[in-house]
Amino acid sequence: MTDISTDTATAPFILYGNVNSQPAARIALFFRLAGIPFGYRHLDLRSGQQKTPEYGAINRFGRVPTLVHGERSISESSVILTYLAEQTGRFGGRDADETIRIAEWLSWLADVLLPVQRARAVRKFHGDANALPWIDAAAASGMALFDRHLSGHGFIQGERLTIADIFAFPWIDLMNESAMEAKDYPNVQAWADRIRAQPGYKPQYELMPQADAEC
Repeated sequence: MTDISTDTATAPFILYGNVNSQPAARIALFFRLAGIPFGYRHLDLRSGQQKTPEYGAINRFGRVPTLVHGERSISESSVILTYLAEQTGRFGGRDADETIRIAEWLSWLADVLLPVQRARAVRKFHGDANALPWIDAAAASGMALFDRHLSGHGFIQGERLTIADIFAFPWIDLMNESAMEAKDYPNVQAWADRIRAQPGYKPQYELMPQADAEC
């Protein structure tokens, strides 16, 4: 495991993840869009590397992603994104009120769009197909709500990219793996295209390597 520096001001950001993880993709996407280099540590989820005592020492939940920065190890992608916005001054709220609005979006998105991730997980990783009718209906409902919000909006919070967009985007980037059609959600599709046009953007399977690397 990586040694943890005691100086967070100059310590590199180290991301522990896996190329298939949409939560980890959020953190890698933040770094790519911000143009910030980061260390990457690959975890083999199939073999259960995320459940080892060594990894448990930095992530008590035993899942990805984890961000290590100096003495800090931080888990849960919404918390990591909020931390990175604070540390780097990128993609966060410009004042206290906007910071609260963004936090609200993170909570809402996690609830409303989670079925989109579950629809992908059941199909890609051979979950219980009997659950798909309920999951697909919930995913379609959430996407309809999201599409309605984006009508007349360039981004989720106002007209600039924030961590709310970065949080939501991986679900939409791999929408086809959730058996959803982008054409059914034109406002979401236009929003996703705006993110794909950002400097530094890479699709999920190019965001993270399948081995330890300096990115």
